[in-house]
Amino acid sequence: MTSHARKSQSGQSMTEYLVAMLVVMFMIGISFSGETSVIGLFLDAVKTAFNNLSSFISLPL
Repeated sequence: MTSHARKSQSGQSMTEYLVAMLVVMFMIGISFSGETSVIGLFLDAVKTAFNNLSSFISLPL
């Protein structure tokens, strides 16, 4: 295989990877049918966990 053929294949695979990652990002970031997106659910869970942890830490010994 020549050097030219390797460069064109690596460029094609990078393009395919970029398109696949964009599709995954849109699926995760966009909410469907009025529901909360996955990122929104994750941030809500982190907020709840942080509130619970800070409440636990503030308890007297």
